[in-house]
Amino acid sequence: MATCDRPIRDRSNHFVITALSLGIISAVFAIIRLIYKGFFTIAEFGLDDWFILIALITGLTCCCINVVGVGAYGLGRDVWTLQAAEVTKFVEFFYILEVMYFAEVALLKLSMLFFFQRIFPGREVRQVIWGTIVFNTLYGLVFVFVAIFQCSPVSFYWESWDGEHEGKCVNINALGWANAAISIVLDIWMLAIPLFQLAHLKLAWKKKVGVALMFGVGTL
Repeated sequence: MATCDRPIRDRSNHFVITALSLGIISAVFAIIRLIYKGFFTIAEFGLDDWFILIALITGLTCCCINVVGVGAYGLGRDVWTLQAAEVTKFVEFFYILEVMYFAEVALLKLSMLFFFQRIFPGREVRQVIWGTIVFNTLYGLVFVFVAIFQCSPVSFYWESWDGEHEGKCVNINALGWANAAISIVLDIWMLAIPLFQLAHLKLAWKKKVGVALMFGVGTL
C-alpha cells in the first residue's frame, strides 16, 4: 500500500465523536434520573437505582476506553499504517471492552428487572421476575467468565495477530453471536412481563398503548 502510494484513510475521529456523544447523552439521562430520585422525591433508592449507577460507571469507563484506547490506537485507520505496538495495544483495549460489554448488558437488564419487582406486587409475577433475575445473573457471569478466559493463555488474545505466539482461542464470532441471541430473547421475555400485566389492567386502550410504548422504549 505504501509503495503504491495509496491514500491513508483515517476515520478515527468519527468513531471518537460518536462514542463521546452517545456516552454523554446516556450519562446525562441516567444522572438526571438519579438526582431526581434522590433529591426531588420521597422514594428511597432501590436495587434498580443502584444497578443503574453501576451500569453508568461501567458505561463511562467503556466510553473512556473507546476514546483513549481503541480510538487512539487504530480503530478507523488502515492497519498497514500502524506500528506493531499499536496493534497490540488496540487488541488489549478491545479485549477489555468485550468483557465490560457483557457485564454492562447484564447490569442494565438487572436494573430493569428490579424496577419490575418494585412496581408489580403480584406473587406470581414476582416469582417470574426473580427467576428471570437469576437467569440473567448467571447469563452475565458465564459470558464474562468465558470472555476473560476465551484464550489460553489469556495474553494470546492480543498476541496472536502477529503469528509468532502459540495458544488457542474459542470462536470469538460464535461467542458474540451467542451472547446477542440470548440477549435478544431475554429482552423479548422482559418486555412480555409488563405487557402481560398491562393486559389485565382496567384501563382505556389509549392508556394501555401509552404504557406499552413506555415499557417498549425502556426495554430497548
